Amino acid sequence: MIGLGLTALMVPAGDAEARRTGNVRTQAVDMVVIHSTGGPTCDARTGKPIWVRAGTLEEDMRQIEADPKLGIHYMIDRDGTLRASAPEDEVVHHVFHYSGHSIGIELINDGDGLDPFPEAQLASLVKLLLDIKQRHGITRDGIKRHSDLDHGRLSCDRIQRRKVDPGAAFPYESILDRVFGHDKGHA
Repeated sequence: MIGLGLTALMVPAGDAEARRTGNVRTQAVDMVVIHSTGGPTCDARTGKPIWVRAGTLEEDMRQIEADPKLGIHYMIDRDGTLRASAPEDEVVHHVFHYSGHSIGIELINDGDGLDPFPEAQLASLVKLLLDIKQRHGITRDGIKRHSDLDHGRLSCDRIQRRKVDPGAAFPYESILDRVFGHDKGHA
């Protein structure tokens, strides 16, 4: 894999040492979806809701790349290290109904609204978003949080949403301003 020990390494999608997890994309990319690696789930043993913590970059990359159904394009560690997984021209399943035309970015974070996002991680995210924006013509409205798109509920607790990431601690509007300026328009 790439990026080990390198802070905010930018890797063009075509040059990434990525595994191919999905079909070749048939729709144009017009969206980026930001995730966090932590979040709510159902405990397989007890059937009760639990919160999975963020984990490490290595653990999370290993886990997602071992999953035959899920995938991600990029993952960013707390120190700003950027790792590419699947190439951007491949569809990976990271959000229901939107994977075919979106790029998925995971941030190492608990996603609980309490775990802060370090500046090094945010700076790496902004740099990656600027690159993706330039290559794909992404608009401000095209940068979404996972929680904006998936409103499903946990099967073990119908009150708890399945996807709340990247969480309340994520400075969403600030990131959008850093990528697009303070213009709240769609460009």
